[in-house]
Amino acid sequence: MSIATQRPSAVVIAPIFSPASGDLKALIKAKREGYLWRSDLTPDRVQAVRKQLADAERACLPPNPVVVASWLMKLTKLVTNAPAELSRELTEVIFEVCGDIPAGAWNPESRLAWTRQPDRNGYPIGSRWPAPGELHTHLRPFAERIRDEVSALKAMLAMVETPLEQRERRKPTDAEIAAVVRSARMARQVLSNGAEELG
Repeated sequence: MSIATQRPSAVVIAPIFSPASGDLKALIKAKREGYLWRSDLTPDRVQAVRKQLADAERACLPPNPVVVASWLMKLTKLVTNAPAELSRELTEVIFEVCGDIPAGAWNPESRLAWTRQPDRNGYPIGSRWPAPGELHTHLRPFAERIRDEVSALKAMLAMVETPLEQRERRKPTDAEIAAVVRSARMARQVLSNGAEELG
């Protein structure tokens, strides 16, 4: 799902990121805890991992200033001291500070989370317009959640995409077996010669 913002020359898409849920969420947890095996990744699960990874990577893309402006415009309706008019200059300042926050973090969930913050020292944080630094701090956990999921999903795909010769132990060749036998015979001879010298 995406939010489309119309501009004169283009349509800017802001991906709305939905974190993994259900079976996929359980697989990610198992991977993080070291309990996921290659055999757990059935073809259906691999397909689900690929789809979720594509969505998460899209959500990790840098935001467009229009996406940020749209998010801020909607926030003006939710706070008490919003600027009378959301100027381009104000949007640029926030974009400059928060430009490293991926596009997927600029979503309705993060906007609503801003408004639902509890008061701090009697100051109603969530009902007020954010300073750029405050907004960056607020959005960072949303960004990290997306990045962490991308990392976990890539690690899961690496388990199934590892070449077969690296994934499974192959049978030794006749030449490798012969080399081990020769080495063992030489080691036995050295040991027996050493024992005779000691005796």
